[in-house]
Amino acid sequence: MVASCEACESAAAVVEEACDEGAPYHVCSACHARLMALALRPIEWFNLAKRHGWWQYLLHDDFYDEDGTAYQAEQDVESPEQHLAPTMNEVCHDPNALLDYTITQWHFRPEVATAWQALDQTKVLHTLQQRYAMAGDFGIQGAMLDVAACSLAENGRDFVTAAWDDFRDPRQLGTLANATAACIPYDEGFSRVTGALAELDDKARRDTMYSLIYFHSHDVLDWIESNVSSPVTEDWGRLAAGSHFSWKRAVVWLDAGRLISLVALDALAAIVRPQSPLLRDYGPQLEDKPDSVSFRQTLESYLERDRVPRVRKTMEFLLKNLKTLTSH
Repeated sequence: MVASCEACESAAAVVEEACDEGAPYHVCSACHARLMALALRPIEWFNLAKRHGWWQYLLHDDFYDEDGTAYQAEQDVESPEQHLAPTMNEVCHDPNALLDYTITQWHFRPEVATAWQALDQTKVLHTLQQRYAMAGDFGIQGAMLDVAACSLAENGRDFVTAAWDDFRDPRQLGTLANATAACIPYDEGFSRVTGALAELDDKARRDTMYSLIYFHSHDVLDWIESNVSSPVTEDWGRLAAGSHFSWKRAVVWLDAGRLISLVALDALAAIVRPQSPLLRDYGPQLEDKPDSVSFRQTLESYLERDRVPRVRKTMEFLLKNLKTLTSH
């Protein structure tokens, strides 16, 4: 039996078109022509994105909005208003339909999380378990892990534990860590994520260490002390800022000198101006804030020992925002 086109879901699929990663697109002749011309109708884009991910070749945000509207089309889009993609209000009561919608969205927005939280957890878990193994793309699996993290809590423990058996690419670690922090007991979950990081080389570890921010734990600060390596990018400081960073810890790190002192300065700066969505949502605060005199004296003492441009620039920023980081 000939399979249906993955885009229109009505005509027979007669063309196989390569995808960036994973299985190729299987589409009918008409949808193939529209796919190659970047002129899919919204529902056709949606149907491909829910199966392959919106980030794939010929579907991504250079060419389509997240409602499937084409804005780089090389030919006229045929009657797009008659072939609209579903809205969240239309799918929010059906776990399978809501999962399709979630996969097609660029970001896991708060209103999507709220929709998942309103559904019966047993039905959510059943949907995730059914579809996770069939998802060949780890980006799609990541969307499912985000759903588990926002809606299942401890009820998702077995699902997330099973997802660890499928862990095969460092790029999976962020969403897997998010679900692990939400659904698996702390000691086990933290051990799993740090264990996965320990298996990576320095570059891959730096690229994925931000996954630890989901734990918001002092233990992350200990991990940073043991693992910090050059180059010390601002990501180290952002991770520290989201992990109950304290003035006491800042003083210890500044006294220790490089590399960890640079992390301390970046952590203080990230508390003043959080620059990642996760950090902004968390709203980091400096614990056990010092008085302004002690704060200024400590920073100026460090500056006498390390006067490189990067340090001076960060120091100027911190002193301009002194009120945010001090008790008075």
